[in-house]
Amino acid sequence: MTELCSLEGQTAIVTGGAGNIGSATVRALASLGAKVMVADHDGERASAVASEVDGALPWSADVTRPDEVDAMVTRAMSMWGRVDIGVNVVGGGGVNGRTILETPDEDWQWGMEHNLYSAIRCCRAYAEAMLSSGVAGSIVNVASPAALRAAPGMAAYGASKAALINFTWTLAVELGPRGIRCNVVVPAFVPNPGMSWGGSPEEQDALARRSVPMGRVTRAEDVAGAIVAFASGLTSFCTGQVVVCDGGRLLTNPINPGSSG
Repeated sequence: MTELCSLEGQTAIVTGGAGNIGSATVRALASLGAKVMVADHDGERASAVASEVDGALPWSADVTRPDEVDAMVTRAMSMWGRVDIGVNVVGGGGVNGRTILETPDEDWQWGMEHNLYSAIRCCRAYAEAMLSSGVAGSIVNVASPAALRAAPGMAAYGASKAALINFTWTLAVELGPRGIRCNVVVPAFVPNPGMSWGGSPEEQDALARRSVPMGRVTRAEDVAGAIVAFASGLTSFCTGQVVVCDGGRLLTNPINPGSSG
C-alpha cells in the first residue's frame, strides 16, 4: 500500500498553487515525494509557498495567456525532464446575484476564460509533456458543486465548471489509450481568511453544523487529499471520474450556503 501512495521521482505542476486549495495540494504532493512547481499569477505568493516546501519551484504564470502556459510547462520540463502530474485549481467568479437574463456577456466570457479555457490550455500542455517524456501521467481538474446542479445567481460560473467536467470526460477517453488519466475533484466552498462570502467564520461553522451531514466546513486539506488520491497509484485504473469532497452537503442542501432551504 505504501508504494501506491508514493510519488517519489515524480514531478507535478499545480496552477493556482499559492491559493488555499492550491497550497494545500502542493504540500500534500511534496509530502509524498513529488517535486512540485507552484504556479500562480501572484509570483510573490508562489515564492512564499515554495519556500516552505522542499524541492518546490515557484513560477509566475497567468494561465489565461497561452504563451505563459507554454513557458510554465517548458520550464518544468527543462528543470526535471518530465511532468507526471498536472493539477488545475485556477478558477473563480462565483455568486454575483444576477439572473441569467441579467448576466452580461463580460461575465460569461470571464467565467469561460478562467474556469474552462485556462484548464484546456494547461491540460493540452501537460499531455504533450507527458507524451514526450513517456510517462503515464495524471491530470486533475477542480470543478464545483455548481457544475452538478442548477446554479441560480452564478449561472456563468456553474456553466463553465460543468463544461470543465464534460471536457475532462472526453479528455479521459482520448488520452486513456496513451496511459494518461484525467479526473475531477469537486470541492464545496472552502473558506479563505478575509472572505466575506458565506458569512463570518463563526456563521459558516454554525451553518455547516446544521446543513452538512459531516458537520463542518470543507477544509483545503480535505480537497488536497482527494486530488492526491487521483495523482497517486491508489487510483491507477480510474479515469474520467468525479469525486465530490463536501461532507455530503451536495446531497441535501442548496448551492447557496446562506440559504436555509
